[in-house]
Amino acid sequence: MKLEFEEYRPRKIINVHKHVDGPWFWSKYSAHPYVGCRSGCEFCYSRGGHYLGSRDPDTFDTLIRVKINAVELMRKELPRKEKEIIVAGDWQQPAEDRYRLSRGMLEVVLEHGFPLFIVERSPLLTRDLDLLVDINKRSWVGVVYSISSLDPALKRAFEPRSPGVKRRLKAMEEIARSGIRVGTSMMPIFPYVGDSEDHLEDLVLATKDSGGSFILAGGLTMQGVQAERTLAALRNLDPALEGRWRGLYHWRPGGKPIYAPPDAYSARMGLLIRELCARHGLPDRIPRYIQPGPLATNTRIAEKLFLKTYDLELEGARSSKIWAYRKAAWTVDELSESVAEIHEREGQAGLEKLPSVGRSIATEIARWIGSVDKVEVKSTGNGAPSKS
Repeated sequence: MKLEFEEYRPRKIINVHKHVDGPWFWSKYSAHPYVGCRSGCEFCYSRGGHYLGSRDPDTFDTLIRVKINAVELMRKELPRKEKEIIVAGDWQQPAEDRYRLSRGMLEVVLEHGFPLFIVERSPLLTRDLDLLVDINKRSWVGVVYSISSLDPALKRAFEPRSPGVKRRLKAMEEIARSGIRVGTSMMPIFPYVGDSEDHLEDLVLATKDSGGSFILAGGLTMQGVQAERTLAALRNLDPALEGRWRGLYHWRPGGKPIYAPPDAYSARMGLLIRELCARHGLPDRIPRYIQPGPLATNTRIAEKLFLKTYDLELEGARSSKIWAYRKAAWTVDELSESVAEIHEREGQAGLEKLPSVGRSIATEIARWIGSVDKVEVKSTGNGAPSKS
């Protein structure tokens, strides 16, 4: 399959998210130098929607658009941002072999002392381990390798051109040895072919054996052209399962599937992953990097609130309750004054005055404040909190 590159000069490179991505990657910004991906995984949600714009989705893995001014834009835009976590780079081959833009972007991240998170499939990332180690010393680096399954049949069916799983695990091991927190993103979990306890436990164990220190897991989304391609891949793997997938996604012939698996299925998978992680001593979330400074307590309290939303999702709680905690997390995370100072000055009544923070959540925040150090806190390279 022929691969083409199209060079262009966008006007901006950094995407600013409305809120921090809690409790997942904890990122506020993202910046990527390429549009399209040679791996061309059938399940990739980026094949459709606004990501490709008006492009033909079939060109997702055959035409890579290259932002040749990516490093220049990073150097211009990053110093203007508050020091929150940025997801940056793209080590797909052969694009990065040829243009080396991701390495240039890392140099800018290091220069300005930003914390960094990387979501990757490519072992090429280890080429830049020297920069990652330096960034981790100055601020923080987290890496997650996307591995949906250890089953070669599933890889052949859904991601035949992506880098080999063994190579990804070897890269994980090398990154872990350098002192950088790294783990596995089990996204997506494939219903009925990759969601058994044995199947998932094998990947948890492989992560731990490779030095990984956390697991993230998420279900398979189905939308537009990506849904059609993913279903076609399943049909080639096991035609008998098409009916079960259609039933799970409420997808009638001629209609459209729901975007994600039903809440009950997602909660069951989340609880199973949590049990497997606990069995083998790994968390099922990434401990959050805490930026040193007067608002460190806010960041830690917001982390607890975000984690509460995930717990409630796994418990099957009402959406209104989940959203109450999520909005409270946003409030605390984006507050310009320390919640500890507000509590010290005005007591719990002061917390209850904050937007989206009612009496019950204020009570929890007050209790947490008492257990969180009010000194500056920084996450070390392995994610463990330490005083500075």
